[in-house]
Amino acid sequence: MTDFNEHTVTANGLEFFVRSAGDPAHPTVILLHGFPECGYSWRYQMPYLADQGFHVLAPDLRGYGRSTAPKAVSAYRQDILVDDVMGILDAFGVERARVVGHDWGCALAWQVARQEPERVLAVAGLSVPYPGIGPKAPTEQMRAAFGDRFFYQLYFQQPEVPEQELEADVRDFLKRMYHAISGPGMKEKFRVKGTATGMLDILQSPTGPQPEWMTEADLDVYEDSFRRSGLTGPINWYRAMDASWEQQKADGRERIHPPAFFLAGKEDPVIQFAGRALKRMPELMDNLTDMVLLDDVGHWVQMEAADTVNDHLGRFLSGT
Repeated sequence: MTDFNEHTVTANGLEFFVRSAGDPAHPTVILLHGFPECGYSWRYQMPYLADQGFHVLAPDLRGYGRSTAPKAVSAYRQDILVDDVMGILDAFGVERARVVGHDWGCALAWQVARQEPERVLAVAGLSVPYPGIGPKAPTEQMRAAFGDRFFYQLYFQQPEVPEQELEADVRDFLKRMYHAISGPGMKEKFRVKGTATGMLDILQSPTGPQPEWMTEADLDVYEDSFRRSGLTGPINWYRAMDASWEQQKADGRERIHPPAFFLAGKEDPVIQFAGRALKRMPELMDNLTDMVLLDDVGHWVQMEAADTVNDHLGRFLSGT
């Protein structure tokens, strides 16, 4: 197994902690994690891609882990996060890269490809289809869709309340989160008793041992990451959604030009919620090479089905 190197680099005025693997002289792949994760979430992809001949970078993104975590919501607008990615590549002397993202990192990967196509050789997204630029602000669409029902992304719009709930026992929150929307967790058909008022109300606790892809030792890494950063920065990615949409609408460039690939688990609630975006995605891309949905796999696809994901990513990235 390839060892990870650890770096702290300055990019876009902040400090970023970056794990790397492979020869820096080789073509670069940058891996962008989601919520609630960190660069460690790519532990199964990094050695594989390094062995395939890539130089692999996996940063803790803005707000996470050992990277800088600004407090202001305005600091988490997507175009600013794109500049973070460009700055990290610049810090490693990389002019053009292949970009892979999962969850919020997937949404960011699409924006990197949309905003900086000349620097993106190829883009691969896991779990979150590219929706283009919607006709209404994201929170407006969510309120229309969910009404008075609890939806975590609207819950996250409140200041301080989500942090108070989830930081009270970070490890419990993480264990619930990783289990509840995994393939096995989704098949349990968990039902909220009464009315959900907080995030933990919709996340059932696992009843068995930790799965092989998320051991207690892995949880130690994540718990340490969020005890360092807190949850304000990560949740601010959600709070900045409408501001990001406003900026993208003003920018107006919607199409993704670099070669693209999409992969997700069929049990992923994001896929079940975003079917419209999944169908529309080919219309918004010049070269969507493939869309793959994996049976019995949930949201944490790069961990739950690491070997299959590695095989698909390796073939796509090597082919571009």
